[in-house]
Order: sequence, then C-alpha cells, then structure tokens
Amino acid sequence: MSGWSPEPRPATQDRPVLASSDEFEVDRGATLAQVRQEGVGELTVVFMASDGWAYFDDEGHLTGASVEILQDFFRWVESTEDVSLDVTWSEDEDWMRFYRRVRDAQGGVFGAGNVTITEARQAEVDFSPPYLSNVAVLITHESVPELASFDEAAETFRGFAAHPYRGTLHEERVNRLRERRIPGLRVLPLGSNDEILEAVAGEPDRLAWIDAHAFWRGLVEGLPLRRHPIGDDSSENFGFILPHDSDWTPLMEAFFEEGPGYRNSERYREILHAHLGAGLTELLGEGELREEILR
Repeated sequence: MSGWSPEPRPATQDRPVLASSDEFEVDRGATLAQVRQEGVGELTVVFMASDGWAYFDDEGHLTGASVEILQDFFRWVESTEDVSLDVTWSEDEDWMRFYRRVRDAQGGVFGAGNVTITEARQAEVDFSPPYLSNVAVLITHESVPELASFDEAAETFRGFAAHPYRGTLHEERVNRLRERRIPGLRVLPLGSNDEILEAVAGEPDRLAWIDAHAFWRGLVEGLPLRRHPIGDDSSENFGFILPHDSDWTPLMEAFFEEGPGYRNSERYREILHAHLGAGLTELLGEGELREEILR
C-alpha cells in the first residue's frame, strides 16, 4: 500500500481496487482523525466473497450488496467530511482468519463477511448498525421427511452427520442439537457455504443450518434440498465489523441513522433487488421465511 499523497485523491472508485496477496499480513488504514487532518486517507476493506453480497461479475469486477453499501458509506464520508478516500479491498477465503484480521487491524479497516452481531463479538470488535436481518434455516437432502417437531429429531436424523460452518453461530446451533436432542450426532465442520450445500445435497444423511441466502441460491441452482421450518431462526442481524474502539464507528452509525435511516431508503432496496433478487429481498426484509416464496 502506498503512502499518503499530498494531492487530493479522486473520489472513491466505482470499481473496488483489490489488494495483492502480499498485503494480507498486516491490515492498516487511516484513522478518521488522520483523514480529517490530511483531507485524504487510505482505507482497507477485508471481505469474504459470497454470491449476492461480495462477488466478481462477468468482467471480473468486484460487486455485490455489501460492496455497494460500503461504497455508499465511503461516498457519504467524502461528501459530509469534504475529504477524499482511497479504498483497497482485500479478499480472504477463510472466515475465522477474516475475522481475526479485522479484529487485530489498526485504524481504518472494515470487514464485510455477513458477521452476526453477538455480545461475545462486541467485546472484540466494533459493529456497524445492522445492515440486514438474517434467517438461519435447517436443511437436509430433499428425500428426508420434514421435521415436524424437535421431539422427533433423534428419530428423523438417526445416523446423520451435521455440517456447520466453522466458527459461526451455525456451529453453536448444531452443538445444541447434539447436546439436547441427538447425543450421538456426528459433527463435521466445513469452511464454506458451497461445501455445506454440496455435502447436504449429495447425501441423504446430512444436515446443516445455513443462511437463507445460501439456501435460496442452492434452490435456484436446482440442488435437492429440503428446508425444515421448525428450525428457522430469524434472530440474527448482520453488521460490518471494525477494530475495537475504531474512531470510524460513530460515523458509520451516523450514516445508517441519517434521515429516515439507510435501510428505509429506496437506494438500499434497489441494491438488494439488484444483487439478491426480489424474492430473497422480500424474504430477508420480513425477517422470516414464507413457504410460498421458497416452495
């Protein structure tokens, strides 16, 4: 990453500038105080690629709902603070490493990885206000009869293996299921939504909790999946993360809260529709799964 330029930089790029691999070891960015003093500043966004949220289009350009929301924030900062920002986007393919990188970063570093806001994580990192209410869904192969009650879990899922996304709340859900309902449940964590979808769609004796958007994508791709509505959990909120006590956090809060609120804006809904589709946008916007949308 280059040093500060004495000349004002162009406005935040429409096409995100990606970091090279040798920049991954140390993540740093300008503090808000430095940007206000200098009038310019370099920031870093560490992101996890995810369909709809942060992905490369057919021309190889990074885009997605999370990307556009953060770009809106950076443009808003440039306008309201009369500064110029140079933002570098650094991809990480491992969720736990992604989280640690932002947690241990210095200055103006932001994390975009659909991180659920929890009290434990709030002790380690700062969160933006929620940019989305998530729904976690319990899935199996479509050949498995729908689970009517968790009282039936031990019988319905006899001999199953569970595939939680390593390091996420889905892992905690699977562990609770094993502790309370299925003591012999095998737990085999995986490191991506793609791996989980492939495993569950490929075997009739696998289960997983997964984010609604990933399940939706699996259905669109024609994977033989069944959702078990009894396992729906709509209590999660996603937020962008920053290093603990970042001086950027209050400004990000102001961005989300300005006027009627960013999530109430037409611009926000346009972003979700463009990258997630109308059906999934409606599903996530309501914070619950509706059978007529998914089936």
